[in-house]
Amino acid sequence: MDYGNTGSGYMNASFDGSNKTSSTPHTRRPMGEQTLRPVTVKQIKTCSIPQDQTFKIDGSDVTQTTFIGVIRGIQELQTNYVYTIEDGTGAIEVRKWVETNETPEEAEARRLLMVDTYVRVNGRINSFGNRINIVCHTMNPITDFNEITYHLLDTIETHLKFAKPSSSSAMDIDTGSNKPKAITDHVTEVIEEFTHTTEGCNVEHIVFKLKGKYTEAEIRETIEYLENEGSCYTTIDSEHIKSCAPN
Repeated sequence: MDYGNTGSGYMNASFDGSNKTSSTPHTRRPMGEQTLRPVTVKQIKTCSIPQDQTFKIDGSDVTQTTFIGVIRGIQELQTNYVYTIEDGTGAIEVRKWVETNETPEEAEARRLLMVDTYVRVNGRINSFGNRINIVCHTMNPITDFNEITYHLLDTIETHLKFAKPSSSSAMDIDTGSNKPKAITDHVTEVIEEFTHTTEGCNVEHIVFKLKGKYTEAEIRETIEYLENEGSCYTTIDSEHIKSCAPN
């Protein structure tokens, strides 16, 4: 998804409010400096701030963020505008510096940023006086309100990837149909290959068949879950599983 004029989820340069860009643009920055992470206001305001001023969300470094909210207040200062933006999880101050050589088009775009307007903000997490705020890189009004839903889904997916990395392995793309498949579907498919037999499927066979996709621990946990759900049962011993589906 395009989060701004860059055409990708990456920022071309760090923005610190001083209207300066890096003098060595080809120097590779740390991942937290490069990626533009979708977040909520609550995630921003509750991020951890180690002594080296490296902000962390879900235990991962992050500086550049993107979020959607409603402008609830605007404070006009001599060198910058301070917007109070709220997204349902909290409110945060977003500081947007005024360009000294602002073009008529830029001035018109700024006038569209009015109170009660939904906007997407791309910016950098900043802390001053132990107070978290955002130094704005771009701020644009939302024209398609489906973007709000897309952003929330994107935020949830990203949070799960960082907070529960093992859960990402629970989803796999079936290249035949392009339909996401859960680990429960994959394990069930292997078990059902032995529906015609009396003893059912050996757990070791499932582990071998799905090697590279999931760990043995994940597979055994899934089998236990399927048993509790009544989808399968043990036969001659605890290592042989049979599907409850009809032959």
